[in-house]
Amino acid sequence: MKRIRMVIADSNVDYLESFSSFMRHASEGDRFIISYFSETAKLQSFIEQNDSIDILLTTRELFNNSIPITGDATIIYLDDDVVVAHEESHSVYRYQRLNVLVSNILSIYYEENEHAGRMLARSRKAKVISVYSPSGGTGKSTVAANMSKQLALRNYKVFYLNLELLQSTELFFSSEADNPSLQLFYYVKAKSPQLLSKIESLKKYDPYSMVDYFDFELNALEMLELNSEDVERLLNGIVETGTYDFIIIDLDSSLHERNQRALLESDQIIWLLSNDAQSVQKVTSILEAEEKIFGKENILKDKSTFIVNKFTNEVVQAARESELVIEGYLPFVQEWITLNQSAEVLNHELFNQEVQAILQDKVIREQEGVQ
Repeated sequence: MKRIRMVIADSNVDYLESFSSFMRHASEGDRFIISYFSETAKLQSFIEQNDSIDILLTTRELFNNSIPITGDATIIYLDDDVVVAHEESHSVYRYQRLNVLVSNILSIYYEENEHAGRMLARSRKAKVISVYSPSGGTGKSTVAANMSKQLALRNYKVFYLNLELLQSTELFFSSEADNPSLQLFYYVKAKSPQLLSKIESLKKYDPYSMVDYFDFELNALEMLELNSEDVERLLNGIVETGTYDFIIIDLDSSLHERNQRALLESDQIIWLLSNDAQSVQKVTSILEAEEKIFGKENILKDKSTFIVNKFTNEVVQAARESELVIEGYLPFVQEWITLNQSAEVLNHELFNQEVQAILQDKVIREQEGVQ
């Protein structure tokens, strides 16, 4: 889940400490990254060095127009009066219950930020996870398929969505249904009100993995024609069926607009790295250019989990020296080089033990609100 970066500025230190204590224990607290300031000079210095702020909650006393707030930040004033009329600004009453105060802050923020509002509404229905790497051959599809099956084994309802240019879905999942999922693209592009019903009728179910999926077959042209709005419409359609706990998106290595939109729409991104310098460099380069590519700094980084796949027990120097925080390791499986059938990919005991450990620590715990 993309966390909200909030700065709180108030000369009343006792109030800041009370707010901080509440947020550490509140159920909403894990959705924020918060910085606190009681002096204008320190506030201004911080903002000048950090332009990726979502909310500035401040007293009118500490804030002045010389502080360089970016256009994306929502400014909300803390006022001492219950009703303060300022048509040009947003404000909240400081001396209300803190849980109500936080709700009021979020209400203003989501009113100003429609995309964030959609993400909030969606996060209550299904968690969208993209498996991505800018390097080919990192095992994205293998990891995405295994994550899907392992989540299903925990009795979650899972949808596997493959948006690769060249599909490998049939290697992992199969169904007796003969309805071609490919015609779904027509309903997506036509903005058809029948989209939800077509998702239900064109999806397939793999009884072995207990996962739902689309079989788009090998049609690269259709994938190339999927634009950003199409992907958003398709994802929201799957979510709005109200069926799924998790949607796992399997992406290829390109920065085609369908992949960019999937990453932006995701609540969490599993970045896969090979244990080599080139893979580390590619991930680092994309994150350094995040604002140029995606329009905002930290919009991906804040919801990213970095995993090394095909690990052989020794971390390369490039990974040790990078700023990437590696949060999991998946083993290299020698027998997959001579793979014969999908059951071998989805039924490797050691690999799935490590997948389960990552899911429990980095996916399910966050879904349940445990940090």
